[in-house]
Amino acid sequence: MKKYIYNNPLYSLLLIVLFVSCEDRLLDFPPQTQIQDGAIIISQSSAESALIGVYASIRGISGTAILTYETAADNVLLNSLRSVVVPTLKADGGVTGGADRTNGGGYGSYYTLINRANHVITSVEKLDNSLFTAGNKDRILAEAHTLRAYAYFDLARTYANVPIVLQPTNATNTIGIKKSLKADVFKQVESDLDIAESKLTGAGWNVNKGRVSIWAVYAFKARLYLYQERWSDAESYATKLLSNPDLKLTNLEAGDNWYETRYSSEGIFEVSCSTSEGNPIRTNFATSAEGGIGDFIANPDLADLLNDPLKGGKRSLYIKVEPAISAWLIRIYNKSDRSSSVFLYRLAEQYLIRAEARLKKPTPDISGAIADINAIKSRAAVPLITGTPSKDELLLVLENENRYEFAFEGHRYPDIIRTGRAGDVFGAINPVYKDPRYWVVPLPTSALKNDPDLTQNGDGVY
Repeated sequence: MKKYIYNNPLYSLLLIVLFVSCEDRLLDFPPQTQIQDGAIIISQSSAESALIGVYASIRGISGTAILTYETAADNVLLNSLRSVVVPTLKADGGVTGGADRTNGGGYGSYYTLINRANHVITSVEKLDNSLFTAGNKDRILAEAHTLRAYAYFDLARTYANVPIVLQPTNATNTIGIKKSLKADVFKQVESDLDIAESKLTGAGWNVNKGRVSIWAVYAFKARLYLYQERWSDAESYATKLLSNPDLKLTNLEAGDNWYETRYSSEGIFEVSCSTSEGNPIRTNFATSAEGGIGDFIANPDLADLLNDPLKGGKRSLYIKVEPAISAWLIRIYNKSDRSSSVFLYRLAEQYLIRAEARLKKPTPDISGAIADINAIKSRAAVPLITGTPSKDELLLVLENENRYEFAFEGHRYPDIIRTGRAGDVFGAINPVYKDPRYWVVPLPTSALKNDPDLTQNGDGVY
């Protein structure tokens, strides 16, 4: 089977947005055409309607992010690109073909979400509390702050330094606002999450996992603190979730697979889908015989790992073989009725977040980290860690478990970039990754043309 690779992965992967099948609606929400950005918010009902518009942005963004991150990493191959030319890796380590350096990949969509969230936040804050039934003003604000944080978090880990816009505008642009440092963008994310946490604390468990809850905020904070290398905070927030008796890992072979069961016990926050409001990337993973276009297939190298009973174990269920095209197809997101959720946060991640935090904090908790990793291994029915491995050995085990457990969920690329391992891991496949300048995605040409205050990423200027 031919293995595809980008000449400059980060500049080519942005074209993936062209292939995202996006239906910008959330379950039980009205169609996008009924959502008017900037509509006047004067009551709880109009605030709820505006909030629907913020949620509506999440569906397409989640699909674009997964396809972008997976293509930039080593988990998938691009099977049938139609008009896009993907260079192939040559035997001597060089590359052939060209790559468009500046086409967009979701940048503008994030700012559409941000602008909608800004409109909700600034308008609702001004309304008198008497216009809302008990607790609903705080809930609406908490949801809007969390969704804005989601957009800024993805922008920062994808593009590094980006403009921070906190007031609604008449257009989804950032004209006149210079880029902020990545660290400051993360601080804004934390500020939004702090507000959300304060407003949702004591609100109880939100049974609708397709909406923001206090538990979604906890999961988001655990991930954020991991990126900020605040190990004790990451451990603390992961523990909040792992201590919740309503959350537990699903059984991969007992009909309760997390990737097939909407609102399962493992889900924390998900983009819920249905037969009428389908999964945003199912078309990309399904073959033409299944009603899709089959642009993406599993990298056979990863398929070998998932099918290895000592490594992937039960996670071999994530893929299926298609003899007709000699390929391993991706099963998650690929239910025939298109109702597979996109999981923004699920419980398995919290075990691995806590394991990494325990290994990297000033006084490592080796036994605690092993217990967390073994929880994921046990569910997958692969051999558990035994003996007394070193911290470095455990970090490599953790890296591999993250790859197997979250195959095709968009975790692999940002995790490897975050840990500074891209040169070793991805650079072994494509030498471009040896240069850290290419670990940051360039801004789209359209954004640069529209905003003279923006400067392009690259050449050491991010």
